[in-house]
This record gives sequence, structure tokens and C-alpha cells, in this order.
Amino acid sequence: MPSENPILNIFIDTRKPITEICSRKLVISQENERLRDVLNLMLAKGFRKIPIVDKPRHLKGIVTSIDILDLLGGGEKYKIFKKNKKSMDLRVEKFMTRHVRTINFKTNIKKSIEIFKREGFGLCPVADSKKILGVISDQDFVKQVNKTLGIKVYEVMVERPIIAKKGYSVYDTAKMMCRGGFRRLPVVEDDILLGIMTPTDILLYLHKNGIEDNLVLDRTRIEKVMNREPVTIREDTDLLSAINVMKRENVGGLPVVEDDELAGIITERDILEVLI
Repeated sequence: MPSENPILNIFIDTRKPITEICSRKLVISQENERLRDVLNLMLAKGFRKIPIVDKPRHLKGIVTSIDILDLLGGGEKYKIFKKNKKSMDLRVEKFMTRHVRTINFKTNIKKSIEIFKREGFGLCPVADSKKILGVISDQDFVKQVNKTLGIKVYEVMVERPIIAKKGYSVYDTAKMMCRGGFRRLPVVEDDILLGIMTPTDILLYLHKNGIEDNLVLDRTRIEKVMNREPVTIREDTDLLSAINVMKRENVGGLPVVEDDELAGIITERDILEVLI
């Protein structure tokens, strides 16, 4: 059974409203915006998820980097893109995720955690009725930790994560990400970590080369696209140190490496599971 006193209680009063810790720094778009504009906004601001609103700022849906990768050819939404002649002028309302669960701004942190966990973590908009006021993410909870817990990275990390090989194509990697909902894929050969791939890496590659409409034909090897110098951490590192590295580098996950070999991966979601 879930603990009545989660570790997170050490750092925050979970009786307080969720607005105490949610992010008020919003990057939003409107449902009549074009695909190219939302993609540009996402890449410029470094956000993986963008709430979609109408003019009164009522939440209408959400667009994620995975949604766009799916649309451009990684998944089922490609049918929409193809039907609309692969136009980057496609309106957001055609492909955004609708019926997004929100958390009322008066809801306390304890109840919000329950909703957040039930919805599968990630990000939930915080709203007053339908008007969006902020968002709550894994990071907002995890960054509350400010002292050591006596927990090591190896106690929390995922061992044997799903990986990609350097010879995989950009297209095949995009399909893997869309099917599995992966935020990051370590690139490994003979157990050695060579790099890491994220949906944003693929979107940046397509955007910089002006080939957003050509993903399904792209056979470029990911070794030419991947981040070759990902920030890593050792498995005997204290969990607080891992959290501080994530904050400093503004990343949501770290490959765990021993002697250049991939031992696992640790993400904000893994840490949040422990905290709650």
C-alpha cells in the first residue's frame, strides 16, 4: 500500500495548494496557429509540451514533441499530415491532444500528487475552471528536494533501459520513440554509451535541414544526429547530487555510467516515484 507519509512531506507542506509549487512561467499557443509556428516555439523555448488555449486562455488541448514527431511520420498521426499534403501550415487543432486532465488551482499538493500519478506523470495544467494558470511537472516536485536522503542512484535507476544503436536510422528511432513514448534513448554499442537521442534532437535535425516533411524517407544514421556528450552520473552517487545535476543541466534524465558502460538510466519520474 502507498505510504501515508511520503518522503516529499519532508520538504513541502502537502496541505498547501498546488499553486505553491507549480510553474507560472507559461509558454502557450492557440489552436488556430500553424504547425511550423508551434514547432518553432517549442524549439526556441526548449519546451517538450505546450498547452493550447483559446483567446480567453481556456485550455483546449496540448501538443508535445512526441505529438509532432508522430505527426511528421513516427506514428499514426502521420495520416493527418499526409492527408493535408504534408503542409507545415497545418492548424494545431487538427493534431493536438484534446481532453487534457487539469488540476484545480485550489487543490492541495497531496491530492494533486494522487491525480498526477493517476494520469501517468509528465505534466498537468493547473487551472481556474477552464482558464490555465500554470503547469505542474515531475520537475516541480523533484526540485523541492534540498538535502540528502541517504539514497543512492543505483537504488532508483532503471537497469537495462531500452536503447538505440548508432546504425539505426532517424526514421526508425522516431518510430521507437512514438510507439514507446520515450523521452530519451541511450545510444549504445557493446555496452558502451556513445550518446543519447531525444525527440527534440530529431525535430531540431529535421528543422535545421528544412526536411520536416521528409522524415519517413530519412535513412540518416542517428550517430550523425545524437548528442555525443550527454551528461552522465555514477550509480553510487547520492540522489540529491543527481537531482542537482538535472537542475543545473536542465535535463529530465541522466544515463548512469560505470567505466563508460551503460549501467542504467535515472529520470525525474523515477525519483518522483520514490518521493511519493
